[in-house]
Parts: sequence; structure tokens; C-alpha cells
Amino acid sequence: MNKKLISINKLSAGTKNHQILHDISFDINECEIVCLLGQSGSGKTMTALSILNMLPVNVMQTSGTILYDDKPFNENMRGSFISMIMQSPASCFDSVFTIGAQFKDILISNNKEYSIERVCSMIEKVELKNPHDILNSYPFQLSGGMLQRVMIAIALSLDSKVIIADEPTSDLDIAGQKEIIDLILKLKNENKSILMITHNLAVAKSCADKIAVMEQGRIVDFFNKTELFAEKRHRYTKELISANNWLYENKWDIDLGENNAEM
Repeated sequence: MNKKLISINKLSAGTKNHQILHDISFDINECEIVCLLGQSGSGKTMTALSILNMLPVNVMQTSGTILYDDKPFNENMRGSFISMIMQSPASCFDSVFTIGAQFKDILISNNKEYSIERVCSMIEKVELKNPHDILNSYPFQLSGGMLQRVMIAIALSLDSKVIIADEPTSDLDIAGQKEIIDLILKLKNENKSILMITHNLAVAKSCADKIAVMEQGRIVDFFNKTELFAEKRHRYTKELISANNWLYENKWDIDLGENNAEM
């Protein structure tokens, strides 16, 4: 059995007047992709921010524990042991500075080795061509998919054991989504563990080892991907499956080929 890297036990968090997370419990093991699946507002990102110890100032952890490789959190873990690929990459980079300047700043601030050669190799690793041109570009000169790849390259450069990917496909077209999912799967092959946050059941099924379904701040279902269609699945999980099937229903009897068979 793979070693536990993150262990969350009965985590609750909220503001003074409103509870946001209720008794969240799950583990992330070595070389494993766990998907937090649920609609917007279900508590997925707040769970991720709790793990990163980056809750908003008006939100506090009210109970429960989070252990990182069997240790309590310390500030040095962020960026070294655990890092994050943010949602909406266009809003995550400063348009005043080049990609190269921001890449360098992130590595140096996290006490990581910096060299042009190393950074270019990471850019190439996420299948972006002409790495020097990428590094000399400003964020607004790159597409959303390219910026998402740059964020993955930064995560690789930090060499974190655990990477949180917060809706990394939400701003991309279907081709871009597939490319990012392929890169997420490659991260697993680099011996990384990933917490994937998504509202898209198809995305979860395409890359997850385990799926945690969230509804109204609670994990209502947790299972291996192979158990997705089991009869014992929670009501909300079944509603997500039904909605997904409706969305991708082929109403025009078009032959979509084997690669587009029903999920």
C-alpha cells in the first residue's frame, strides 16, 4: 500500500456566522490522483486552501487535523512539499512582467535552483516549443492553454511531492482540456500525487484514481474510479452521472467513433 502524504481527518472550517466545511476526511497517497468533484460552491477550493493553510482572513479551521507526511504544517512545506496549479491562469500572472521574470521569482523565493537551462527544460517538458520565446513573452501574449502549461512547468520546477490542481481545464476548449489532462497524468508518472479539483465528471473519470464527491461542504461519497457506477453510490453522485450522460447524449445519431464512446 502506498504511503499517505496528506491525511485529512474531520476538517471543519467557516466564518463566525457560517460553517463552510463539515467533517472532511480523506487521504492522498503517493503517486495517486484524487479528484474533488462537485458543483460550484460545494467547498472544493476551500478544502484546497485549508490544505495549503491559506484560508481567507475571515475563515478559520474550527476543528479537525491535517497531516503532511505524518507531520503538522509548517511554512516551509508550501512550495517544497506541496504546491498549487491555480484556476484561471490568465489572472494568476502579472501582466507587467515577463513569464521568465515571474518563473525566476517563484523559484528563488522558494529556495529552488534557478538557471535558464533548467527552466527551459521544464518548459519543454510540458510540450511548449521555443522555451526562450515563452520566457521572454508577457502573459497576455500567450493563450490560456499555454499559461496553464507554464503553471504546470512551475509546479514541476518546485519538485513538490503533492500538487493541487484547481479546475485546470475550466477555461479551455475540449482539445486544450485533453492536453492538460494528459500532462496531469504525466505528473503522476513523475511520482507526484495530485489533488484535482473539478466540477466536470468526465474530467474526473479520465484521470482520477479515487473520487471524493462534495455537496454543500461535505464529502458525501468517496470511491475508486472503477466503482463509479455501483448501485451503492450516493444520490448526488447519481445526479452528476445523469447530468453528464444528458450533456453528452448523441441526439442526432452521429457516428462519433470508438474514441468518443459513452463514458
